[in-house]
Amino acid sequence: MPENGTSRRQSYKFEPTSRMSNTYIAAGKDDPEQIIKDTKLGIYVANFGGGSVEPATGDFNFSASEAYVIRDGKIAEMLKGCTLIGNGRDVLMNIDRVGNDLDLGVGMCGAASGMVPVCVGQPTIRLSSITVGGRGGKLE
Repeated sequence: MPENGTSRRQSYKFEPTSRMSNTYIAAGKDDPEQIIKDTKLGIYVANFGGGSVEPATGDFNFSASEAYVIRDGKIAEMLKGCTLIGNGRDVLMNIDRVGNDLDLGVGMCGAASGMVPVCVGQPTIRLSSITVGGRGGKLE
């Protein structure tokens, strides 16, 4: 078959594994600062540390290496040990704001086929709901 970029491997030592390609959220019209100002209580995730996705179901978990509480439209205290948990299809349906700041970068994806470089990124988005795990109590 002709190449399509969806099956990759680190080297000849690994079996090829299917990979997603060319999936991202396009830039929206909202100013990212206004999205935060319009959020009464939420979590602002500045950086992710890693995670996993079950390809058959779309279930995922991603740890936030840098996350903060949003209180009354302002970024407040830092959160430690914050993990976002959900299902890709469900989360896409919960996006209620999309920023105009699409930014792409280089990342690495690890799987049975080894570590391969991938393109990562998205604009600022706001979700109406998502499951958040971590250390500590209730966010109030």
